[in-house]
Order: sequence, then structure tokens, then C-alpha cells
Amino acid sequence: MLRFFFPLLLIFLLCTCGRAPKSELLVGKTLIIPQPLEQTEGQGHFAIAEDLVISVENETQGSLLVSFLDQVNDITGRRPGVMVKGDTKFRLTTDSSLPPEGYLLDVKPEEVEIKAADNAGFFYAIQTLHQLLPHPASGTPHPAPVTSHPASGTPHPAPALALPPVAIKDAPNFGWRGYMLDVSRHFFTVEEVKQVIDNIAELKMNRFHWHLTDDQGWRIEIKSYPKLTSVGAWRADRTNTDENISDWWGRAPLQPDEKPTYGGFYTQDEVREVVAYAKARYIEVIPEIDMPGHAQAAVAAYPEIGCVKALPAVATGGVFRYNTINPGKKETYAFAEAVLNEVMDLFPYDYLHIGGDECNKEQWKIDPDAQRMMQEQGLKTEEELQSYFIRRMEKIINARGKKMIGWDEILEGGLAPNAVVMSWRGEEGGIASAKAGHEVIMTPSKYTYLDLKQGHDDMEPNLGYSKAHLSTVYNYEVIPEGFTPEQAAMIKGIQANMWTESISDWGKYTYMTYPRLFAVAENAWTSPERKNWDDFIQRLLHANERLDGQGIRYAGSAFTPWIHHVGVGDGIEVRLETEANGLDVHYTLDGSVPDTSSAPYTMPFRIGPEGIVRAQSFINGEPVGYTASLDLPIHKAAGMAVADAEGKALPKLSNLQYARLTPVDTNWHKFPANEVTLTLQFDEPTEVSSLQFSTLRYTISGIYPLVEVEVLGAAAGAKFSSLASLDQAAAAALQGRNKVSSQIDFPAAEVTRLRVKLKTFNSIPAGHHKAGSRARIYLDELVVE
Repeated sequence: MLRFFFPLLLIFLLCTCGRAPKSELLVGKTLIIPQPLEQTEGQGHFAIAEDLVISVENETQGSLLVSFLDQVNDITGRRPGVMVKGDTKFRLTTDSSLPPEGYLLDVKPEEVEIKAADNAGFFYAIQTLHQLLPHPASGTPHPAPVTSHPASGTPHPAPALALPPVAIKDAPNFGWRGYMLDVSRHFFTVEEVKQVIDNIAELKMNRFHWHLTDDQGWRIEIKSYPKLTSVGAWRADRTNTDENISDWWGRAPLQPDEKPTYGGFYTQDEVREVVAYAKARYIEVIPEIDMPGHAQAAVAAYPEIGCVKALPAVATGGVFRYNTINPGKKETYAFAEAVLNEVMDLFPYDYLHIGGDECNKEQWKIDPDAQRMMQEQGLKTEEELQSYFIRRMEKIINARGKKMIGWDEILEGGLAPNAVVMSWRGEEGGIASAKAGHEVIMTPSKYTYLDLKQGHDDMEPNLGYSKAHLSTVYNYEVIPEGFTPEQAAMIKGIQANMWTESISDWGKYTYMTYPRLFAVAENAWTSPERKNWDDFIQRLLHANERLDGQGIRYAGSAFTPWIHHVGVGDGIEVRLETEANGLDVHYTLDGSVPDTSSAPYTMPFRIGPEGIVRAQSFINGEPVGYTASLDLPIHKAAGMAVADAEGKALPKLSNLQYARLTPVDTNWHKFPANEVTLTLQFDEPTEVSSLQFSTLRYTISGIYPLVEVEVLGAAAGAKFSSLASLDQAAAAALQGRNKVSSQIDFPAAEVTRLRVKLKTFNSIPAGHHKAGSRARIYLDELVVE
């Protein structure tokens, strides 16, 4: 039989050795963000053949396809062709019956057709097309159409691409779909700004609000006032890159003889370049020139427009007073008119943002020029003086045929006649403005501020001062309940805002932006009845895979377990929860990293003496989000009586309920005084050798860690004697926002009582936010071992 086998083997090898391996077929998915108006799935797929040619009606449509052609080429090494006025299986066709920015996208196994009434509609259809393309897990483009296996030399073809069959009818819910980038606090290069514009364009957002000036830097060239950039664009470099420390409200100002080195600005040519780049992506760029508050950089450059007590240098961090321009000086109005006109020359759109927020008027109350202006104009309050200033700015803007936008503080003292209000301090300002017939852009911080924390306070990077969870952002209803159709029509749309006090690099920017930008984009584009949280999460998982492939850092907070705990007697009960539904959660209590073999979470549980809880979410056996971890020690003083010097019981200090990094956590015991004496009573003689506790540093609110600590012990019937003391003066004097953990070790002693003396600043140091005031103490559990 072998004599027949070898000839057959030879024939087989001759037939197969020259045959190229079959290409891998990559078919995309219909998991689109933002959710389209209508979407119907089909069967099969449309193969993107090697000789694919796309028909367009004109060169503009062809230019809109470039990014799609690049994407196909990156994956396959092959670039589809484009034919003007051709008739192929993939074509773009104008349909004037469709709404502005709307489109139809019909993918069938045999053909693809895109219809729109305008170029913006075609552009948005192509953004959807991007999401329908598959993306390699690695995110690395294929180097060539055909490669060879390094060992055998066998040809290895590039993957074949296919679009999933789907019929989409789509149009935006709101006309204003905005994103604000603050470049004053963190300066972004022109290329980075362009990347931001690409990011929002992919999600069909059409307004880029460019926050160009603030206390910490003036970022736009003004030829009539050159010192705005030669002086105002630069500050002393106090950049903090540590994500565990938040010190924006505690950075030392520019010192004598110190040269400011951090900053930058955009030349007018660069501004035009960015505006043109955005226009090609159907995005209008809206500049913000902040006044009359948030103006320290401008006043540092031109002190003659400032008030009494004006600060002399560009701010290095947060400021809240002595940072306004002077509404009583003619120099101020000449400055404002020249600056605003130069800015309007550069931005060809209908709107200019004037800021108008957080204007501290202390200076105006004592400034002779401001007070004189109030008398001349018959103004009774400084709020009316601000309104007078804002109205004069609006006249300058209206004279150029443009509309003024301001934050909702411009309502104070009376709203300028034609102003558009951005409602950020909640929805109240927007509701009042819409009911009064003014256009409104909804941007309440709770729902649209992307600089806020998005998960558990102790497990997130310390980059945000409050919170805006993904589910909260997604479930925001932009049109307030009870609005009439006429009032609803005054709501132009919604905007996400990225303030950059905590941003020091691109990775932090993307972490805070994603995935919440997806949620805001869906609120802006998708009608409320089409929104669904669970469906959004499924589409978000797909979007996160794309971010993974591109190497983009993002937050997994919505998938990460929250570890809730409550002290129960001498133990702790733990409950785990996730924002996203339907996840498998596993946990450990020994400090190890959970996997699918670890205990599954099904109901609340009690923890053992180790006190270390770790939890991880899984989907189909794969981890999602982060590993959550909390140290919840069960210690010797748990449940013991704690009292202050007057004998008042303080159960929060021994109830095993540990506080989070936020002043609103009710587990902090909040002492209004700066000196506290506590006595802890044991039920029986107990050997102790250490005391641990956490205090809160939240210096913007006058909450400080401890300067001095002393621990004393007493055996039954004996007097107290000192066991140990701790000096934390240097650490206590730092400003910022974080939890401060302290541990005091001492020789083992058997005691029935411990006395703890705590002291912080009687007078908050000079240069601090509340200098001269008495500091307060926020104290957590007294952990005794």
C-alpha cells in the first residue's frame, strides 16, 4: 500500500504548496454611539473587496471619505478607490428631503448607499461607518496587503473586511452638541487641540467651546495688547503630576526674582488653523474670553485695568479674590472692545462667550473707580455693576452681528437683552432663562462636568473635587420636566465641559473624558425615547475595545465594584454594587487579586479580622473595570466608648465605619474647634501598642490635618501617662485635598483608657485660602492595635 501512498502525498503537496492561506474575514458590529434614530439589522455582510470603488457626486463628498479610506488601508493595506459621478455598489447620493445633519445609511450584502441633504449629514454618516468597521484587537495597522510567514515564507494575506448589514435613519435631537476645553489651566498644543476636535467629531458633536483665558494663563495672541501673551501666558511652574495629591488650591505664587516658565499661547495664524480644521469636521469653534472675573492673567499683564489689591502675577493655581478687571475705568472698556473685536475677527461664527462666572466683587466694594461708576449709573449693588459691564460687552458683540454667551452668573443684576445662558450651577438658571425667552445651553456640573470624579472616592485618581458618575451623566434629561413646547424650543442643546485644574498630561485628559463623553454625546444626539442604559453599556464595551486598540486610557469606574460597608457590633458587613448591570462579581478577603475561582458575590457578607476586601467584575469570564480594594481593619477598640472632654459620646470614632475622601461623607466626625481631647474606654484591660487614624485635608473649606498628636494611657485606677507624640506641622501646612493617614507606635502597654490630644491650626497660615481663620478637624475611626 505504501507504493500508492507516496504518489498521492506528492500530488497533494503539489496542489497545496502554492495555494495562499485564506484571508481572515473581519466583520464589524452595529454597536453605535450615539444611538441612531432608527436602526434595523439585516442578514449577511457587505465585503469590502480589493477593487472596491465608492461613487460620489462631487469632490467635497470624496474628501469626506478620506478618514474612512485611511481606516480601511490601516487594517488591510489596501485603499478603496473613489469615483466622481460613477455608478458603483457603494455610493453617496444627495436627498434634499432629509433634515439638516441627518442621513440614511443602508448596508446590504450587495450594496451600500448613503443619503443626506447636506455635507454635514454625509460627514455624520461616515462617522457611523467608522464604527461599523471592525477593529483589530491590537490596534496596530497591517503593514502590507500580503506578508510572508517568517519561518516558512508562506504568503499571509491581509484580513478581509466586511460591513454588517443595517439600515439606519438618523438625525440629531439638539442643534448644539458641545464640548468645552479649558486650555488656560493646562496648555494643549495645536496638535492636541486638533485631536480633541477629532474626538468630538467622531461622536457627531458640532461645537468646540475654547476656554482661552483665565487667572492661570492668557492663551490667544492679541496684537493690540501684546503683553497679554508675553506676560499673561506664563506662570511659575507648580505642575503636579501625582494623581494621589490634589493641590490646585495650595500652590505657591510666583516668587521674587523667579522666572515664569509654564504656559504657551496660540498665534492668530494658529487660531485660524484650528478654526479651519474644525470647520472641515462641521464643528463651530466658540471662543471664551473670561471677564470681568477670572482675569488675573490679564491684570498681571496690564495692571491699569485692575482694581485695588490686584494680584501682581499670573496665578499658579486656584484663586478666588482680587482677580477682576475694573468695571469703573475707561481703560477697561477700551481694552475689552479692542480684545473682543480682534477675537471676533478670528472666529467666523455667531457666538462669543464672555464668561461672567465666579466674579468676586470684594475689590469693587473698596475700589474708588468702581464705586464712582456705580454712583454715575445709579447702580445700587455690585451685582448691578456686573450687569452694567456685561451689557456693555453685549453691545460690542451685537455690533458685529454676533450673540453673547455667558455662564448663568450673568443673570445676577439683570440679564443682558440678547444673551444666551450656559446653565452650570444646576438647572435653575437655565430654566429661568428659557421661561424668560432666552436661549439656553444646558451644562449643569452634576451631569456634564468631565473634570469630576466618576467612581468611589478612595479608588479613583484624586483628580476631581466632586462626582459625576457615568450613569448620572447618561440618565440626564436635558429638557426639564413640565416645559411647554415653546420653552423647550429655547433649550439649544447640551455641552460637556473639561476643566483642567487636575490635568497635567494627555493620559489624564483621556481618562476624565472617556467614557463620559460617550454619554453626553448620546444625550445631545439621541432622542430620549431611544436611550437605554443597559443597551448603552453593551455599546460602551465595544467602544472601550476600540479605545484599547488605540492605546487610549479611559475610566472603567462604571464596571468596578463599589465596596459599601457598615459596622455591625464587632464586625463589618460588606455590600458590593456596580453601576453597570448584569456583571459577575468575585471577591477575596485575604488580599489576593480576585479571579473567577474566587468567591462569587451574591449577597452582603461579614468580613474577617484581616479587613482587606478586594472585588473584581467579570463578563463571560473576562475582567472589566478595576480591582476594587479597601482596608477595613477590625481592631481592639471597635465598639468601645469614646467621649470628648465634656463627656459627650462620639460613636463615629469606634463604629468600624470608615470615611471616604469627601467632606460630605457622614462617617467623618467633624469638630468645629482646632483642639480636641478624646478619651477611649476599654471594657477590660487591653494591651495596646499603636494608634492609627485618618484626617481629611480639604483646605479650601478650612479643614486641615493635625499639627500635633499626643497619646496617653491609663491602667485601672491609675493616672494618665504619655505613651507617644507626633509632630505633623510640616505636612499639616500643605494645602490641597486628600486623606492623611497617621500612625503612632509606642511600647506595648496594658491600659483601660486611652486619651488622645489633637491639635491643628488656631490661625490658618498666611497665603492659604482661609488665612487667619481657625482650622477645623475631620477625624475618622480610632484604630487601636
